[in-house]
Amino acid sequence: MAVGRLLRDYASRWALLRVLTRRELVARYRGTALGFGWSLFQPAFTLVVYALVFGVFVQVGVERYPAFLCAGLVPWTWFAQSTAMGTTSILGHAPFLKQGSMSPAIPPGVIALATAVNFFLTLPLVVGLIWLLGEPPGVSLAFLPVLIAIQGLLCWGLALCLGVLCVRYRDLAQLVQTLLPLAFVLTPVLYPAERVPASFAWVLAINPLAPLVEGYQRAFLGRGAPPLGVLIPLALGVGCVVVGAWLSERSRDRIAEEL
Repeated sequence: MAVGRLLRDYASRWALLRVLTRRELVARYRGTALGFGWSLFQPAFTLVVYALVFGVFVQVGVERYPAFLCAGLVPWTWFAQSTAMGTTSILGHAPFLKQGSMSPAIPPGVIALATAVNFFLTLPLVVGLIWLLGEPPGVSLAFLPVLIAIQGLLCWGLALCLGVLCVRYRDLAQLVQTLLPLAFVLTPVLYPAERVPASFAWVLAINPLAPLVEGYQRAFLGRGAPPLGVLIPLALGVGCVVVGAWLSERSRDRIAEEL
């Protein structure tokens, strides 16, 4: 089974996965003055901009809007980075793959791990910031591990699928970059899901990220358990891993020639 071989590849190359993940994290900010601080400054700056526009100028009418915005923006940033970087992950590791020294499934796994580690490192600061913005942590934070596991699975599966497909269809990288802003607008990050008009409720119903982001908002803001809709991104994540493992297995010998 393709998934079984995929997991065996990861288990047998775990040391390589760790080395490449560390290399990815270090290389991202090498030579910059702020270093890892950029991973905090960029989303913080984005948070300030959106909070100013939608909390002051437009006034969406959400109590303690900066805290609400932070609760959804941080997991969205993880998803967007993982998806965009995962799409080009195999192309970015072409020299290793041409030598036949690794499975094509390794680079997407590296990106999934690196972006997850980046999220974990910022998580305590996010909780502290939301507290400073008026929402103290509560028992709902206990649901965070479930949400993180679901999102990690989804990000990994998407990176696998998109990474393999992008080797043959190079335009996919540009398409993903083009569609991510649209997906952001259609996901209730800037606005609460209940503010969406009934005539457009179907948009959230078909968006697997909507219940996931709502789950994070409930967890960070002390509003109880995530919605049952989080089963949708969970199912999608499992499906993407299965399809991605199959694509990786099927194209294992061909990818080195196409790079």
